Amino acid sequence: MHTCNWYISASVSDVLAEVIKHMADALRTHSKNIDLTVINAKDSGYKSGFEQVKNIFASKEIWHLFGEAPLWWRIVRIHSRTVHTLLDGGKKWGGYPSRFFTEGAMNGEAVIFPVFDAISSRSEDGIKGVFTNGIRSNIPEGDYDIVDIAGKILRPEALSGIYIAGEATPREAMRAGLLTMRGAAVASRKSGYLDEILGPDGYFMLNDDTDLARVIRLGIGERGRHMAMAARHFLKSRRSHERCTDSIITLYRKVIAQ
Repeated sequence: MHTCNWYISASVSDVLAEVIKHMADALRTHSKNIDLTVINAKDSGYKSGFEQVKNIFASKEIWHLFGEAPLWWRIVRIHSRTVHTLLDGGKKWGGYPSRFFTEGAMNGEAVIFPVFDAISSRSEDGIKGVFTNGIRSNIPEGDYDIVDIAGKILRPEALSGIYIAGEATPREAMRAGLLTMRGAAVASRKSGYLDEILGPDGYFMLNDDTDLARVIRLGIGERGRHMAMAARHFLKSRRSHERCTDSIITLYRKVIAQ
């Protein structure tokens, strides 16, 4: 039995923290050889000085850091093997380097697969419309609701409609993955990160010449529903609980063997 702490730093967004939670559930379900504890710096119960000191000096076989390293991380590196997963291009490593995407990964950086879980409620019981993340100035008005999901992505409602993605970043791809599993189609500029999550044909492609009103009409209609179904199938097969677990176990074996 290998003991492992996952530390989700305060720099990690709620979106990414939700994905990491799904990954932890996958690892606990599909691996009986790892005793996993997840510590989220944003949890109210963790903010006491006692809890922080207790965890800092807890010697585990592996400490896995997600996000930027806290000041005390150097103490952890003295007594435990460490793994570090960064998002959005960071390069200051605090352990064995790993990322969520092969896109942009350098030689020697491991890739672990995020996992996204569906919700059980039916799409007709949820929220319908055109979804944005705080950016709506370029969304044409129409006979549909424009819904800003900023700060609301973790609510349990199912979605029906289309999400207009922002910049082609790993963080945005993670958000799109979560929204896809909740029922939404996605429109985005070409993104290697989204290609890995939804498939190269799993989202509506946008460019400077795109008629956004036309894409929205497709996205909230039958074409969008079929696109969302295909993307969910791709996501569930390529980012399954089993593949997530295998990628983490493979990484930990390398770290333990060092």
